[in-house]
Amino acid sequence: MNGQSRWFLLFVILSLISIFFYPATSYAAQSWMKYFRKDTLLNTYMRAYAVSGDLLYVGTYGDGLVIYSGDSTRNVNTKNSRSSPEVRDGLVCDNITAMCLDERNGRLWIGTIEGLSSCALDATDWKTYTTRDGLPNDVIRDIAVDANGLVWVGTPSGVGVYDGQTWKVYDANNGLYENSVHSITVQGDTVWVASVGGAVSRFKDGTWKLFMRN
Repeated sequence: MNGQSRWFLLFVILSLISIFFYPATSYAAQSWMKYFRKDTLLNTYMRAYAVSGDLLYVGTYGDGLVIYSGDSTRNVNTKNSRSSPEVRDGLVCDNITAMCLDERNGRLWIGTIEGLSSCALDATDWKTYTTRDGLPNDVIRDIAVDANGLVWVGTPSGVGVYDGQTWKVYDANNGLYENSVHSITVQGDTVWVASVGGAVSRFKDGTWKLFMRN
């Protein structure tokens, strides 16, 4: 048996070992839990998720925010936000479109079709932001928090950036290729913004750079 044949035989043996043993050790200790509307789900149209420790936040389109903690389930929506003191200024809209967890500052950011809400991780201390506060549009498509704690919010009318006090808007007039933003990603000190039309805008060191489709 030549060297090449020996390497091939070794490859086959290792492949067989991985097939027969790896799944058992990798998945034996794991199990899937299924949740249905008849159990704990209020709405099966789920648009966004976030996880903090043993808390799972689920944003639904129609029934607000669902929080799972162990075996307990809590729902925050516009109806109980008006009646519960701890969420008196709560969720602005039950149609959730995006969520972002800012664990460093202990905040959950929730985008809807009628504005932006934020709360503490225990779903108290609610705040609401709309175009009246400085957002470029009340329809929220994506949310990201950068390394400096700035909150980036993508909308059909550009990006709103919140520093904890004021909003700054970026659109096609001052950096973006197109106003209609669909996705935002943070990578270190760099923010990437995807717009309609196939272009990506990069924000780094205070300046924008466009990357166009050929």
